[in-house]
Amino acid sequence: MESNKKIYSLQALRAIAFLGIFLAHAKIVYSWPKLGVSIFFCLSGFLMTYVYMDRDLPNGLKESFLFSVRKIKKLYLLHIITMVGAVLIELWIGKVNGNILAGGYALLRNIILNILLLQSWYPDSTVNVALNGVAWYLSVALFLYMLFPFILRWIKKSKVSMVVATAVIIVVLQVLLSYIALLLFHEGVQYTWFMYCFPVFRIGDFFAGCALFKVLGETKYVSNKSKTIVYTIVEIIAFVAIIIFSVWLEKPGNRYFITAIKNWSSSYIIMALVLIYLFYRCNGLLTRFLSNKLFIALGDISPQAFLIHYVIKSDRSHVVL
Repeated sequence: MESNKKIYSLQALRAIAFLGIFLAHAKIVYSWPKLGVSIFFCLSGFLMTYVYMDRDLPNGLKESFLFSVRKIKKLYLLHIITMVGAVLIELWIGKVNGNILAGGYALLRNIILNILLLQSWYPDSTVNVALNGVAWYLSVALFLYMLFPFILRWIKKSKVSMVVATAVIIVVLQVLLSYIALLLFHEGVQYTWFMYCFPVFRIGDFFAGCALFKVLGETKYVSNKSKTIVYTIVEIIAFVAIIIFSVWLEKPGNRYFITAIKNWSSSYIIMALVLIYLFYRCNGLLTRFLSNKLFIALGDISPQAFLIHYVIKSDRSHVVL
């Protein structure tokens, strides 16, 4: 029963992550889209490690690819349906404006990339989010799930200290590579692609989630209900710190190195891991309150809701799917 409770609380956290992204796309003043995305990726790594830690996984690249396809196939049809809707809207807008064939090559390119789930590999952030924009997440997930069997086998045979050190090194490399990308691309569409949508860059989020479960799974922990108030205070402090840190991250850096530190993944990984830990333990009143039936239900449908909520933008129209 306790393990089920922890899973339910993480579903509530998934709902909170989705709400942060939804509010951003709905142009609400306060939202947490970048943190929400990092929570999704970190939580995927954490839960997949939780589920498959004692199971056999496929060997070989082909088998791992098929494993990944099976993981995302329940969302693929919905992705195609929303993509078709987006294409029809693009064509309708073109017809209304008398230039239905304008941008035909770009539209065809985007359709092919979306069908093959390769849009996150294209080095242009405007292409990554073309048509059903949020589907870039599914494109990245396909890559990460393919890597997962290799990651988990290595984690199983490695010491906790080695796993943690590797996670830290990956995050540090993210910052250094962001700095190099800034020197090459400045803050253009290539840089945004590299540090946000590029699948290889997102290994940091996913691996960090896997590492967190490795740490928790090999650490003795005894819940003490008499310390509920203490846990609650810790949760409040953590939430306030995350809000303050998030606000600081949104402020533009005056130097490339500061901007690299504020890339849209590395610092958010730390906050995502804190939240996953707090909701996994679910010992304080704050996480217990947020792990309510409504949030759990929203968390259950968040993958589908995520794919259909996006606001499709053009220069002339805004249509909500």
